[in-house]
Amino acid sequence: MKIIQNTFISIAILLTCNIANSTSPWLKNLDSSEKQEQMQLRWKAYGGEVDLKFMYKKLSDMKISVSPEPQFPNKHWDFNHIVYPISKNSQLELQMPYGNIEKVTSGLLNVDSDFSLTYGKTTVKVNSFKLVPTENPLNQSDIVTFKFIDQNNIHLFTIDSVHIEFDREKELLLMSNMDLFATPELAKLLNYPELSGQVIGQIHTYSQLQVPENAEKELLGSCVDHPVWPPQGQVDVTLIDIGTVQWMRDIGADKIVVAPSARLKNEGTADVPWYSKFSGTFAPYNNDQHPFLNWAIYREIDGRFEQLGYSGVKHAFLTINSNCTINCGNSHILWLGCEDVYGTGNNDSSGALGPRAEIEADTGYWESTCSFFDPGCIGSQTTGSNATDENRLVVYNDDLTDVNN
Repeated sequence: MKIIQNTFISIAILLTCNIANSTSPWLKNLDSSEKQEQMQLRWKAYGGEVDLKFMYKKLSDMKISVSPEPQFPNKHWDFNHIVYPISKNSQLELQMPYGNIEKVTSGLLNVDSDFSLTYGKTTVKVNSFKLVPTENPLNQSDIVTFKFIDQNNIHLFTIDSVHIEFDREKELLLMSNMDLFATPELAKLLNYPELSGQVIGQIHTYSQLQVPENAEKELLGSCVDHPVWPPQGQVDVTLIDIGTVQWMRDIGADKIVVAPSARLKNEGTADVPWYSKFSGTFAPYNNDQHPFLNWAIYREIDGRFEQLGYSGVKHAFLTINSNCTINCGNSHILWLGCEDVYGTGNNDSSGALGPRAEIEADTGYWESTCSFFDPGCIGSQTTGSNATDENRLVVYNDDLTDVNN
């Protein structure tokens, strides 16, 4: 069997990173007479829908209730959707030279809504909200960060770790798997200080994309020699940041589930396949190859490291390709120098988390058919991890207290 140069990205330490976004290297270095024109054009996203997914179990553990109640209370939180239309009279403007999403430069998305959060005798009712891009993303790897602002102009959530992509065929802008961080303002409204900074859900949007008349949808010249696959280049995907480590829910017997966010970068000399499982067969390995992430918690005690818990493997499926050295426009290839993000909600996804034992450690090979996700061997995903602890990082609460560390 041939050896696959793949990436196992192990997350075990906490780093910090907060650098304003600027023009990506690939764009700075591009020698093209039309570059300035393409950079100045603004693509416009409008209409569509927004999909809210609250982490009902985590909120219940915090004694916070959500209305409307979940449609599937016994399933994982990402099975439950609250969907609203986005006003066609609102729009976002994007810098997208050659179809590559660089920045959300201005605008907002307006949404009429009908949901509420209740803690004790206090209820925060959200009748409408707007998604407003911040001047700069919170982190270098992100393309955009949003503020979620309600009808009273109160900043309730900060939205981060955006998976943003351009559907060229349908001319849609897709923004998915975005973490909803509760703000100090929301915590104050609910009289719940500990809520501030907690990820309590996800938000997803899709919108129509108006393409400027003179826009080029793909980069040709500098991409002629790409992708560069192993062994012509060396694969090296590096964990460059853990933005946050979150308690996700209690599961009883003093045990909790923990999940981190992750920011990755291609620091190698090869482009990296990043294909969703069961999506087909692709170069260079004639399969649906993608990286795997896993994480663990350790403590230092008596001069040694003791493992407190570890996860299964997260199957990667899409890359946003930010801050690239080369960007050839395919969100299923991590190009040279490109960065990618995965939020804590995404790293708790039942559909993406599987067992470590299925992956050959020496080759990085994983066979999708007849795997954990395909017990019937039909060549497509029919199941995933359970709603609570399966393939998650589970740790005893007492092991994390100051008295034990």
